[in-house]
Amino acid sequence: MSDAIKAFMIYAEAFEKGFEADDWRLVNCLFDKDIVWTLAGPPPPLAYSASGNEAVSAGIKKSVDSFDRRFDLRAPVILEGPVAIPGGVYIKWRVTYTRNGLPPFDLLGEEWDLFREGKMTMHHELIHNTGELYKFISRHDSALLPAR
Repeated sequence: MSDAIKAFMIYAEAFEKGFEADDWRLVNCLFDKDIVWTLAGPPPPLAYSASGNEAVSAGIKKSVDSFDRRFDLRAPVILEGPVAIPGGVYIKWRVTYTRNGLPPFDLLGEEWDLFREGKMTMHHELIHNTGELYKFISRHDSALLPAR
């Protein structure tokens, strides 16, 4: 297993623990101080770009609080990867979101993560089904939990 794949697995586990505990310090410590984080596909405010350790952690929290936490459950699954690329990893994924009384929603995307000395230096995430995402939200907005 490559060093980048090991670093990714540590990060992925910390992300899920950070999400569960709403404690992003668990993830923040795995970022390089100059990390660049981009979420692309949907328009702002869901899409964003941030740089620097603190700004990235704040951006993740804002993103998770405004979307993921509006559901009862999120279940991420890696569909492809992690595949080693120069300096990092590539992952194709699906996250299934469920909310009591609503049909599940599958968010589809992929990401590229770069690491240096075990710290993440870049995360680029691309959402593939933005149109379906916005249709789901507009159709079920009142039945979702309020954004934090």
